[in-house]
Amino acid sequence: MAEQGGADLPEAAQAPDEVMSFVEAFAKVKLDRIRAALGSPMAEAASLEAVFDPDWDDADALSKSGLEPSQIDADARAGRKYLHFDVAADPGAMRLRELFLGLTGLSEKQQRVLFPVLRGRGASTPQKLTDELTRLNGWLDEMREGGFDPSAFITYQRSIAIHGAGQNLSGQIGAAGAAIAFVDAIQELNPTAIADTVGAIAPSDVRSPAQVAAWLEKNKAAHTLRAVLLTNGRALVFAGSKDANIFEPLGGAAFLNAKDALQRYNAVAKDQRQRRQQLHEHAVGEVKTATDPNNLHERMGLASRETQTELRTDRFLMMAILNPEILAGGEQGRTMNNRDLIRFTHVFNLHHCWGWDGGRERHPEHWTRFKDAVAEWCGL
Repeated sequence: MAEQGGADLPEAAQAPDEVMSFVEAFAKVKLDRIRAALGSPMAEAASLEAVFDPDWDDADALSKSGLEPSQIDADARAGRKYLHFDVAADPGAMRLRELFLGLTGLSEKQQRVLFPVLRGRGASTPQKLTDELTRLNGWLDEMREGGFDPSAFITYQRSIAIHGAGQNLSGQIGAAGAAIAFVDAIQELNPTAIADTVGAIAPSDVRSPAQVAAWLEKNKAAHTLRAVLLTNGRALVFAGSKDANIFEPLGGAAFLNAKDALQRYNAVAKDQRQRRQQLHEHAVGEVKTATDPNNLHERMGLASRETQTELRTDRFLMMAILNPEILAGGEQGRTMNNRDLIRFTHVFNLHHCWGWDGGRERHPEHWTRFKDAVAEWCGL
C-alpha cells in the first residue's frame, strides 16, 4: 500500500505556517463562541435595570430593598450593585432577578431554598420580598469583600456549560470540513453525480472554520450534511459508527433517496455481520481535528482501535495536524507506520483537502490523490 507512511506522503505534510493557520483558525472559532456565551454579567444587569429606571433616592424603596442611602454610589445607580425593590416587584423583571441571584454564587437549588420569592417559586407579599431583598443585597456586599467581583460566579457557571457544549465543537466543524472536501471532489469529478442529500451542502461562500461554525449555528438540523445519494446508486453517510462511510446495497432494492440510504445504514451500522450481508462497503473513514501535535499519535491510534477492523474495505484517515515530523518520525522516530495505523489504507491531510485557505492549490498532488480515491470509492 504505497499510500501508507510518511515517506510516501510528502505532499500531505503541513508547513509550519500552515500548522499555525490551522490551529489559529480553530482557536479563534472556539474563543469567539466562549466570549459570546460568557457575555458580561454586570453590563447585562445594568442594561436590564436601566429599562425599569428605579428611583435610588426614594428612602422608602431603599428601606424595602434592605439598603441605606449611604450605600448608593455610582455603581449602585448604574444597576451594577444591588437589586431595587421596585424592580424586584415587577413581574417582567424575572431575567434581572435571575442575574442578581447568580451573583450570589449559589446553585439554583440553593437559590430556591433561600430566595423562593425572587426565584418565583413562593407566594409573595411585600414583606416577604423585602426580607429576601435585604438578605440578597447584604449577601452581595459580603461577596464583594476583599475586592471580589461576584459576576465571576456567573462566569464560572457559564464556563461549566460552555465546556460541556463546546467539547465537540472542533469535531463538528472538522466533520463539516471533511464533508465539504468530499462534495467538492465529487462535483469536480462529475457535476451531476449527486442525486439527493440529507442535510444541506455548504454553499460556496461557507468554507473557513469560522464560516462553517456560523452556518451550523443558524440551523444545525438542516445544515449538517448527513448523507449523500449518488446517481449511480452509491451513498455516502457522514454519521454512523465511523465518521464517513461509502457503500451500496447488496441483493435488494436500490436506495430510494438519501434518507433511505441513511436509515438502511443505521439499521446495521453496529453489526458488522449484518452490514456485510446487506451492504457493500467501499470505504470507511475517520476524521480527526485535534490541534495539539503532542497527542496526535494517541489520537490516530485511537482512531484505528475504536472500531472493528473492516474486512475488504478501504479505511482512510483525514487528520490534522500532519506536519513533516509526524509523517517522517522526527526525533522520536514515531512514524505513521505503527502497528495501529497500518489498518488505514489512505491517509489524507484534512487541512489540504478542505482547502478553505488555498490548501488544494498549494498541494495539488494531494488534492489529486484525494480525488482519485473518491472517484474509486464512489464509482465516478
